[in-house]
Amino acid sequence: MGQMTVPRELRIKDGRLYQLPVRELENYRNIKIAYKNVMMTGETSLQGISGRYIDMTVTIRPGNEASMYRWFKINLARDGEHFTSIRFKPATNILRIDRTNSGLPCDIVNVRDFPVLSKNGELKLRIIMDRYSVEIFVNDGEYAASSVIYTPLDAKSISFSCDGTVLVDVEKYDLEV
Repeated sequence: MGQMTVPRELRIKDGRLYQLPVRELENYRNIKIAYKNVMMTGETSLQGISGRYIDMTVTIRPGNEASMYRWFKINLARDGEHFTSIRFKPATNILRIDRTNSGLPCDIVNVRDFPVLSKNGELKLRIIMDRYSVEIFVNDGEYAASSVIYTPLDAKSISFSCDGTVLVDVEKYDLEV
């Protein structure tokens, strides 16, 4: 569903190939905004968490030990009409990238599901977004995916939503272009 926009470092850990953005990308970060242990239910936006050129890490974990959340979703490059979503379902360990509402033609594949491993519903996502692409690195490079999006460049909102209760850590940097 996409293209690679960021050079990657490859390494082998426990017999698996891991991919992460090159460390030099950190030289282009500025304006750090961070939240720790934010309890979320329903839909939420966090002040300062927006943008189109970003390097953002989101860690999610169950907010209630008595019950598991059903799904967690991040909507990127959002305006009143467009967005691209990343959704995780811990019961199935499936991560979905859905660009159906990002302004792409209807005759191409817009949804991609892939299995990931979580630890009791905990998942770490590093999301790098620029003008027309999104790259996702799951659990420190254990999985990686990229997607082209065609939302208007002024679509910069980011929101979070879930069915259930989750605790979320967010660390976002704007990237110099």
